[in-house]
Parts: sequence; C-alpha cells; structure tokens
Amino acid sequence: MSVGPHTLRPERKIAPVLEALDERYGGKKRRDRAEPLAVLIRGVLSQNTSDVNSGRAYDSLREKFATWEDLAGAAPKDIAGAIRSGGLADQKAATIKCILDWLSSRDGYSLDFLRQLDSEEVEARLTAIKGVGVKTARLVLLFGFGRPVFVVDTHVLRVSKRLGLIPARCTREKAHVLLDDLVPDERKYSGHLNMIEHGRRTCLARSPDCPGCPVRRWCLYVRGTFE
Repeated sequence: MSVGPHTLRPERKIAPVLEALDERYGGKKRRDRAEPLAVLIRGVLSQNTSDVNSGRAYDSLREKFATWEDLAGAAPKDIAGAIRSGGLADQKAATIKCILDWLSSRDGYSLDFLRQLDSEEVEARLTAIKGVGVKTARLVLLFGFGRPVFVVDTHVLRVSKRLGLIPARCTREKAHVLLDDLVPDERKYSGHLNMIEHGRRTCLARSPDCPGCPVRRWCLYVRGTFE
C-alpha cells in the first residue's frame, strides 16, 4: 500500500479530518439543550428508520398525547398506532412504556435526577431499560445534558470505517468506545453532526461521491484498501 495521508494512524488522522469536515459543512456550535426525556423518546423512535420517518412519528405521538402523563397512561396499542410511520411500532411502543413506567415512581416525568450522576452511570441506567441502547443513551447525554460524549449512528459508523478511524469490522458498541477516546471533547458535538451530514450528502452507503469528498485524501475506501 502506498504511503500517504490515508496511512496515518487514527490519532494522527482525526484532527485534519474533523477540520476538513468543519470547512465543508460548517463548525457546529452547541445550541440550547433539549429536554432530556424528549431526546430519549426521539432516540427510541430513530432506531432503524430515517430521520424523516422518526420525526413524523414523534410529531404524531405528541399530537395524540400532549403531556408525558397522557402518554404514560396510554395503552401500548394506542402508542403504536401513533408512531406507525417510524416502523417497528409495537417494539418501540413497548420501550416507551418501559421508560415511562420507570419514571412513574418519581416526582414527575423527567430525567433531571440523572444530572447529578457521571456520564458512565447515566449511560448504565438508561441502557438498563429494555430497548434503550448505547446510541440512544448517549444522545441524551450529548443533546439533553450537554456532556462531551461521542455518538455513533449508521452514518458515523460508515464514515469512520471508510476513513480507517476504526477497524472495518468494528461493532457499533466498540465504535462508541474507540471514537469517544479518539475525538477530543471539544470536537465531539460538531464532529458527530458533521459526520452524519457527510454520510447523508457525500459518503452514501451506495454510490458515494468520492470525487467531491472533502476527506478523500485520508480515505481507505476510495483507494480500494478498505476491507
């Protein structure tokens, strides 16, 4: 294999890659934090579907159930009916019920009691809920609590593998660990969002726009060395 930027080790490659993505898609500044419980429910609805479909499902859910109390008192079949557009409706409805049942013994439907805990403990408590994975828990940490954690979705996983930032056969669970260590805290928010945007606009699963890619010089996939 020829020597070049694409052969750099991940810890040498990550900084220029993130800078190039910032230049192409803009450095993302952290916005006001979203309501953590809303982030958690949105995260559940985003599993195995597109952003458009999950957004439509969330809007339908909140239109039918205006408050968390209303949602907590709903039957699973009614929740499933409201989120049908997001796919896996019965499974996701069951997870939403588990979340709200978990919170029902507390003073109100809120995740604010988790703020006092460190990120590892928050992640452990959330992933103990059936149907809540690491990605969903970390979305709450990043967007709800403003914590410096790196979140790996389908786009981030694909982009990171093609760039050689993580092994080609790396699982999403392992990718969370590796990329959280690799990406500096101050770059985690923008890096996450820009990798997603890059995966949607340029580094598509099929027919990626390699000639127009801003990070192609660091990419293994474009050189045929991706395995």
